[in-house]
Parts: sequence; C-alpha cells; structure tokens
Amino acid sequence: MSSRESTSPELSPTKKAIFYVIMFVFVLLSVEGMAQLWRYVRNARIPVATETFQVRSFTRLVDDARHVTAVPDSTNPNYGNGWGISTDAYGFRRGAQRTEPDCPNVVFIGDSVPFGYGEPDNASMPSKLFERLQKANDVRCVINAAIPSYSLFQAVARFEHEIAGKFNISALYLQFFDPATQFSRLGADWRPEVDWTTEAVLVKKKWQPIASVELIRDQLLRLDVITPIDEQSLNRYRLEIRQALERLHDLAVRAGVKQLIVAPITVPYSSYQRWPPALRSAIDAANDESKQFSVRHADTSFLDTIGLLRDYPEDDVFVDKCCHMTERGNDLVAEQVQRLIASERRQ
Repeated sequence: MSSRESTSPELSPTKKAIFYVIMFVFVLLSVEGMAQLWRYVRNARIPVATETFQVRSFTRLVDDARHVTAVPDSTNPNYGNGWGISTDAYGFRRGAQRTEPDCPNVVFIGDSVPFGYGEPDNASMPSKLFERLQKANDVRCVINAAIPSYSLFQAVARFEHEIAGKFNISALYLQFFDPATQFSRLGADWRPEVDWTTEAVLVKKKWQPIASVELIRDQLLRLDVITPIDEQSLNRYRLEIRQALERLHDLAVRAGVKQLIVAPITVPYSSYQRWPPALRSAIDAANDESKQFSVRHADTSFLDTIGLLRDYPEDDVFVDKCCHMTERGNDLVAEQVQRLIASERRQ
C-alpha cells in the first residue's frame, strides 16, 4: 500500500515576519496587562495614610512661607480615630498646659511629632512636659506651636510670624521630618517651598502610563540601582536645611531664647530598614545637619530621640509605622527635655 504524505504550505518570509511581530506584540501586551493589574492591586492595598495633608479642618491658608497655620479656638473631638484635636485662642494645640504670653515658655515647633498626632491633646509631648514641670514646681509654661505636615521651613516661618517677639520664651524645641520626603522623591527638582501643602500645585506629576516601565523603575529604585538623588542635589538640600537652622537660631537669639533643643527624625527601626535608600539618605542628611547645628552653637542641645526610643518595643512608643509616638513615647522624650532645660536653668 502507498501512503500519501500531507504537507502544509510553507509560509512566505513576509508572512513569517508578520507572524513573529504579532507574537512579539502579544507578549508585550500580556506583560503590560499583568503590570497594569499589579499597579491596580498595589494602589488598592496601600494603607490609608496616618496623616492627611494640605488644608485640614483645623488649619487655614496664609499667604507667606507658612502656607498654612492653625485656626484659633478650633475643636474637633472626633478628629483622627477619635483622639481629637483642639486649639486655643492663639492657634496652639491645647493640653494640660495653658498659653500665657508673659510666662517663661518652653515652645515646641515642628510637625506632627511634637504636635502629638495620633494621641489626645493631653498625651502630646508638650502636655507631658508641662505635667512634669508642675510636679517639679517649675514655674515655666509650655506652648505647642507644632503643626502636622509642617516642613522645617514652615516651622521656622511660624516661629517668625506668630511667636518671636510675642511671647516670653525660655527654651525652644524643634523636631521635623520634611523636607526629607519631598527631596527623596524629587531629587534635583526639589526646592524648599515644596511641602505637603504646596506640592500638588508646584510639582507637575510625571504620570507613567506604561505600568511595566513603572514596575521596572520602582524595583531599580528599591535596589538602589538608580536614585533621584545625586551629589549636587544632596549638597544643595543640606545647605538649605543648614541655612534654615541658622535663620531659626538668629530669630531665637533676637527673641531672647536662652536654649534651643533639636531632635532628629525618629522612626521605628523596622520601618527605616524597609524604606527606599533615597528616603533613608534624605533622613540621614537632615539628622546630620541638625546634629552639626547643635555642635556649632553652645546654646543648642541635640536630643538623641533615636537612641532613646530604640531601647523600647516599637509598639510601646510608636502609634504607627511612620514616626508618631504613643503617650508613653511622648513622655519619655518630655522627661529628657525636662532634664535639658533644668540643666540650663542651673547654669
């Protein structure tokens, strides 16, 4: 018997090329489809921020370097997860303390950490310090002039516009996180006026429509293969921080402040280890500038809150994975502040 072999017609070179192009495009679209799905799932799983930015119910816009300031006599007992926020007639957060302009005041400026974000008014660092001063029969008063999401530059501006020359100030405490966040993301495009209040207006978002490119870039950033920060931009960032700190010192001296205390950006160590290298570099640079600032001035102390809180379980001293402290954490820092201002008083 004879068998006939069936053979399919061979594709022409042109049809082969078209077939391979179609297959290549199909693979690319499949990869991009998976990347788009990854981006959607990733964005959906991002936890709700522990802080909301721009203008809040207890802040208002102002036309100067503060960008926003606190609304006086504001009360919202349900703010946050029910821990609440209230401000006094001067726009300072309430607590155990009461604002008295002529009393020798320990003034706290900065962001949500000295403000006491995440805890009730009476659990903030300034409030805990006032309680300690009262127990020690120390006649000094306390002012909580920090505002959540404030950058260093905004904190200095608030001191200049609302505090210096208007209150009797014995000591000044400063703690800030930003501009570390903005600089770590913007790099050479960062400038001091960019903060949580202004970023949406001043910075044009570079939307990446191709999710696979975004995926690759994110992984390269995490592996520190690429970084938005170069040596020149880092030096400029440090210089801006240095100049702002020196400006604050000049304002404080003119206002009769006898002692300044600066504290570093302090976060749970487990968080710090997981954060992108660019953010860690921005944090380290800011902390180094604060420490060097204290070295340059005899009237300035550096309170090492990183070393202080690392000796305690993170859940005991932090309310979240960012930087905000529990009442216990605030009281631990307040205890060290009390020791520093007591030593200055004895001199």
